[in-house]
Amino acid sequence: MEDISYMFKPIVLVTGFGPFLNHPVNASWEAVKLMNKDEIESKHNVELVQLELPVTYENVDEFVPALWETHEPKLVIHVGVSNIAKCMTIEQQAHKKGYQRMDYFDKCPANHVCSAGSALRICTKLDVQDICDKFNDGNPISDTSAELSLDAGRYLCEYIYYTSLSVDNSRTLFVHVPDLNVYSSEQTARALERILDLCWRQIKEMDVVTDKLKTTKLDAKE
Repeated sequence: MEDISYMFKPIVLVTGFGPFLNHPVNASWEAVKLMNKDEIESKHNVELVQLELPVTYENVDEFVPALWETHEPKLVIHVGVSNIAKCMTIEQQAHKKGYQRMDYFDKCPANHVCSAGSALRICTKLDVQDICDKFNDGNPISDTSAELSLDAGRYLCEYIYYTSLSVDNSRTLFVHVPDLNVYSSEQTARALERILDLCWRQIKEMDVVTDKLKTTKLDAKE
C-alpha cells in the first residue's frame, strides 16, 4: 500500500470571535482572516485553519472540543478583542469558574462554571515570557508590542481558552488584541503571524525533546 502520510500536514488552528455588544466589527476576526495563509503554510509546512466563532458559551461548548477532535491541531491560537488592551496581550492562564457576564444571547453557563475540564486553573505550557520577549526584541513591525497577562477577563475569551487548555495545554495560546482604534487589522494580523511563528518554534523544539526521550527509552529496552 502506498505511503500517503507525507501528504497530511500538521494543522494550525487560529480562531477569532464574531460581533458582540459594543463590537459590531470584532477586531479579533478582522485580523485573523487577514493572516497570510499561503505564506504561513509555505513557511512552516502546515495547514492553517482560520475560523470565526460566535460570542456564545454554548457555541464554545459545542464547537471547540469538536474542532480538536476533527482537526487534531498541532497548535491552537485563540484570539479575542479587549477594549482595555493597548498592545498584543498574551494570556498565561484561564479559570474554570466565575463566568457571570452574559453572552451575545444574554446567557451565561450554568453555575457560572465552564463545562470543560476539572482544574480550577490551567496555565499554558508554552513559554509565554519567551514569546513576549522575542516579539518585542525582534518584531519587524516597530509600532506594535506585546505584554503578558494573568487575567483573561472571565468572559468568552477566558472561557474558550480554558476549554482548549483542558484538551491540551502544551499547544494552546490565547491572545487579546486591541480594538481597531489602536491597531489596524493589518497591523494586528502581522503581529499575530509573528506570535504564530514564535509558538511554532517552541512546538518544534518540544517535538525534538519528545523524540529524543522516545529514542532513549527504546535504547534502554534493547
